[in-house]
Order: sequence, then C-alpha cells, then structure tokens
Amino acid sequence: MTSPAIRRHYSEGEVMKYKLTLNYTQNGQPAYVSISHAVITVKKTADNIFYESVQWTHQEKDGAETSLSPESRNVRQLVSLDPAFKLSIPDLSKIIPFIEPITDTLTFYADLQLAIRRGMRLEAGQRLYVSHGKPNSWAGGSTLVGRDCIDFELTISDVDKEHNCAYLRVRHLPPPGGCGEPPAAWMKKPVSDTPNNWYQVTKTGETAYTAAAAKEIFDDEIKISLTDGRILSASQTNPVIGEQRLCRDAALTDCEKPEKFTIERSLFFSPDAD
Repeated sequence: MTSPAIRRHYSEGEVMKYKLTLNYTQNGQPAYVSISHAVITVKKTADNIFYESVQWTHQEKDGAETSLSPESRNVRQLVSLDPAFKLSIPDLSKIIPFIEPITDTLTFYADLQLAIRRGMRLEAGQRLYVSHGKPNSWAGGSTLVGRDCIDFELTISDVDKEHNCAYLRVRHLPPPGGCGEPPAAWMKKPVSDTPNNWYQVTKTGETAYTAAAAKEIFDDEIKISLTDGRILSASQTNPVIGEQRLCRDAALTDCEKPEKFTIERSLFFSPDAD
C-alpha cells in the first residue's frame, strides 16, 4: 500500500500560539537568548488559498522584555503550507526585533512546503535532494548586505503512528557554485572546505563597516501532525564558520587584517501557553 503524501489540511479561523526560542553563541561564548511569541490565525484568500497570518506579539531577550515600535507590533507575517501560496519576506527594515523569528519561522515553512510541493510521502527513509542556490536576504537596518545560498537535502526520518506524528529532516548545504558575486573581491576566497555561501556587511559607524564571508549550513527537524499536517514543533542548528574584517570604506577595500569567527544558532519552535 502506498504511503500518503504530506499534506496540510487547513480550517479557516483556526488560531494557534507558538514561541521561538533562540540561543545565540559566538566564538564559543553564549551571546544571548531570545524568546519571541506569536499568534497565528488561518485565513483564506479570495481565490481560496489558505494561509497563516502570524502576529509576533512580544519578545524577551536575556529575560528582559524587548521594546517594540508600533511598526513591529502591527506587522503580519504571511506563511502557508499550501503549495499554491508563494512564500516571501516582509520589509525587515520596519521590524528589527523580529527579523530573526520571522526569517527562522519562514525557513521551517519553506522546508515543509518544499516537501509538499515535491510530493514527498510519509514513508521513513524517503530522501530528496533539491538544487536551489538562489540568494536569501536578511538585509535591513544597519545590515547593508545579508545573504546566503543553499541547496536542500530532505529526509523523512521517522513516521510514528503511535504518537500520530512524522519527522522531516532538512539539511541546507552550500551550493557547489557558491552564492554569487561577493560584496568585495577578498570575500571570494573560501574560508572552509566549500565555496562561501554566506555574506554580511554591517555599518557600525559613520565610516566603519564589518564585512564577513562564511560557510553556513542549517540542520532542521520538523515534527508534523499526521492528522492535519501542521507543524507541531521544529528545531534547528545553524553553524556559521567565517572570516571578517573591519573596514573604513563602503567599497570594503580599506580594511584591517582578517579575523576568524564562529556563530552557532540553536532554536526551537514550539506551542506557546503564554
């Protein structure tokens, strides 16, 4: 008997609450922990495409409440597991405190929507490799350039009928061709064992910039309901191994000597009782 395909069965008006917990470590030292809270309402477009309207309501960073602008409070992130819905990133310049939860949540939805669009079935061991390689951007505010490129390796790691759930593992890997033309020529040199697939340029002063190139991977695991296909929870580890320079010009040619750095982001998307 053929296993059923992954599918999300929506009910209009359904309301869910989630939180996204992020642990951020830099150069082996804990940097901060943030917890962002969201209310998600299922809606439907005029042409009957279901989507989820995500309102990020509040955030704590290292235990303290984050101050939010009216723009941040009013933004609605639109995501969907309906393959007819086109996922996109809202204007991040207006929602600075929520850039990470918005882009991280989008990653989980993009992973699962990709599995749905490619017709993956709820069968343990099924594997799919998807060459993508197109840039994803998180630029906004003082981040002048922020982009990465990845390919996808998807695997149904387990189907647990006893607990009515399945697990989808998605690894985001550096494409063989890298991530397009870097912001500066010196960023072309690989910092690890693959072409660089991560670039970031941040303005830190009137004529001061921090520019970085790196290898980045994601390792995501998404727990899926066998009843309606919703995301029950999801986790991610996101290591970045790179090299950065402090520069005195926008062209990134007048720079200090390079410094190695590592970043590791570990996060968990889960139901919220708040």
